[in-house]
Amino acid sequence: MKLCVEPTAFIIGLVCKCIQMREHVQSVHRYDELGETMRYIRMSDAKPGMCLAYNMYDADGHTLICSGSTLSKFYIKKLNEYGFDGVYINDDLSEDIEIEPVISPDLRTEGLVTVRNSDVDGCKGVAKKIVSQVLHKGVLSLDLTDLRCFDGYTYAHSVNVAVLACIIGFGLKMNEASLEQLVMAGLLHDLGKLVIPPEILNKPARLTNDEYEVMKQHATLSYEMIKERWDISAQVKAAVLYHHENVDGSGYPQGIYGDNMTIFTKILHVADVYDALVSRRPYKNPYSPFEACEFLMGAGGIMFDRQVVEALLLYVPFYPKGTQVELSDGRQGIIVENKGNRNLRPLLRLLDGTMMDMLDQKNFNLTILHGVNEEIMDPCAEESERRKMLTPFKKYRIMIIDDMLINLQTFRGFLQNVYELSMLTSVEQALLQLKRQPEPDLVILDMDMPEMNGIDASAKIRDFTGNTVPVLFVIDSYDKSLVARCRKAGAAGYIVRPYKPTYVKSEIKRILSGQKITE
Repeated sequence: MKLCVEPTAFIIGLVCKCIQMREHVQSVHRYDELGETMRYIRMSDAKPGMCLAYNMYDADGHTLICSGSTLSKFYIKKLNEYGFDGVYINDDLSEDIEIEPVISPDLRTEGLVTVRNSDVDGCKGVAKKIVSQVLHKGVLSLDLTDLRCFDGYTYAHSVNVAVLACIIGFGLKMNEASLEQLVMAGLLHDLGKLVIPPEILNKPARLTNDEYEVMKQHATLSYEMIKERWDISAQVKAAVLYHHENVDGSGYPQGIYGDNMTIFTKILHVADVYDALVSRRPYKNPYSPFEACEFLMGAGGIMFDRQVVEALLLYVPFYPKGTQVELSDGRQGIIVENKGNRNLRPLLRLLDGTMMDMLDQKNFNLTILHGVNEEIMDPCAEESERRKMLTPFKKYRIMIIDDMLINLQTFRGFLQNVYELSMLTSVEQALLQLKRQPEPDLVILDMDMPEMNGIDASAKIRDFTGNTVPVLFVIDSYDKSLVARCRKAGAAGYIVRPYKPTYVKSEIKRILSGQKITE
């Protein structure tokens, strides 16, 4: 017996408080072990009177609506406001569709809370429990769609990555001790995001280059939070620091290649990207599991280790059980079974209740087009977006020439995280480097160099580079005649000491973006 009290207000994200009898508590324990019959629907298809088959949680892991509740207009409205993409329901069409979570809801909530609180010791305990539950199940399938609201993404993502990493490690035959270390890395890998400015972390659009450089610091920040912990292994620390490195050397923070990446690092990278792809964010729609797997396979050998991707694909159903799909003949059905060779040709229950086996020869002419209500992208636009994801942002190279080390150190302090810097104390050094290395995108030159003045030095650099590299002069005071000489020499701009970092950054950005000097 279940009794749910209809709320009159939505206080601190709590939709309802469920009063449950002893038999219901026992049913929850059975659910954790045996799974529940249910199917997934988008929020746009949720209707009053439907029976909820899986608990809904807020960003802190509190239960909003409990399994067995009847959806009302109020519940549906509030779930939409929270940003939920869909719910699991129980009805006649979900009969015999048993979906089992990889880890229990209670453990998922415990993991979410420990990550939110940056509780490293708590994460160690959660890691052990995750491995224990994964090993206890033995045969895994990632059918259950993660139900979460936007605000809980960072914490829930870390738990998801930890579980995915455990499953990959399980597929690669890792032992229990290694799995616990791997899961620990997954829980800790994004701790640094908790100190990234929210306006960047949750920006509902593609990040600018400067914002992206700030975001990239989260891996290093996560590492800084655990590097002094003697009780955390070097394997875990390395995986946390390098989880955005690509096997072709194009990742960050250090651009290491696959041969220099540990297996923990490679696993964490694949798990991190997969969960990010299938998650809805303010700036993007979620990929379907099929699309995410296509991306991982397409980037094998570029971003990801192929063996690691293959280990994940053993447990990812392209069409998860309980999801509603549309067939090439216009009919719709619910995925009932998808294991093994049924991954691409599943068993379905059509909306009229009849069964369809896509492995049956008479159905070979049919294909699954997409999930019902799935946001369908134009293939060309989707490929363009995929290429953007595979193409790293350009990091501009800046050569700074100043005979005073204190000035060079000042520049390094506020530019090194955004640009690739060459710090030189003489024009001769600069000319020598220009012979040996690729041209920089910008030269910042002190006007008052000891061996020659800045105008002559600029002329030499411009002659050497074919007048293709812009020069930004640094002058000691604003003097109209000096400024006129700078402009006559073809300077891209000038900055006056003592300069403010924000002004210097804006001038650099203006020059690199091709804008003309302001009068």
